[in-house]
Amino acid sequence: MHRFVIFVDGSNLIGSLRGMSLRVDDYEKFYRYIFDAAVAIWRLTAIVTSAPPVQLFRVNWYAIGAVDQWDLADPKVQSTLRAQFEKDFDLKKTYMALAGVKLPDRPQEEVATEAWSMCFLAAKEWYDKRCDLVEGFKRFHHGVRAGTDFIDVIECGRWKVDLLHRAVTEKGVDTRMAVDMVTSLPNYDVALVVSGDADSIPSVEHVKAHGKHVGVVEFLGGYPPEKKGATFSSRLKVAADFVVQSYEMDLVGKGMATKATSY
Repeated sequence: MHRFVIFVDGSNLIGSLRGMSLRVDDYEKFYRYIFDAAVAIWRLTAIVTSAPPVQLFRVNWYAIGAVDQWDLADPKVQSTLRAQFEKDFDLKKTYMALAGVKLPDRPQEEVATEAWSMCFLAAKEWYDKRCDLVEGFKRFHHGVRAGTDFIDVIECGRWKVDLLHRAVTEKGVDTRMAVDMVTSLPNYDVALVVSGDADSIPSVEHVKAHGKHVGVVEFLGGYPPEKKGATFSSRLKVAADFVVQSYEMDLVGKGMATKATSY
């Protein structure tokens, strides 16, 4: 029995689907389709002379489950952020211009106070939406877990937030996925990686060095053999033993996904 484990960078998967305007309603069906395609390519690439039995042992789906916690009602937090705002020349200049339009012919100190107020309110609104998104992720993950026995959603990632610039950096997902690929080596014979990130290359090479096969999944727009909108890491494809190319219209035509009207 050749056991396959699929290691999924959740942000990469959702980003790929969103880029193709696709929505998946049945992820168990979706992953079984990816698995079947991977098995067919693996048998050709590995030059398997017979058809050994295969098993989709597990789908490990690594996802965002937390966001940096900020109590924006705390005066100390507001004071810290205000100090950062005062030191950031470009950011302050932007909001001073906006406040100047809003308060023409008013004293500079009043304009500066309004500039900070506008920046803070924009940051708070943005942060509240990020928190709501993470709560939505958790509800979605719960639904996925409840609907299948072999998909394990691992909420190991968090969003590190830059409040004033309204930006997030994802932390934890790549590291946890790489660690699990290495530490769970005895549990699988073939690793199938859903990640376009070249950061996965060291763990891919380590797994191969221990006699395992590694495939990567690439999502492409349009119909085969088009490669519309491909942004996949060529280095990752070279590092892997085989590549499973999954096309937008194949996914739609075979009932694995539907075209989404909005996200």
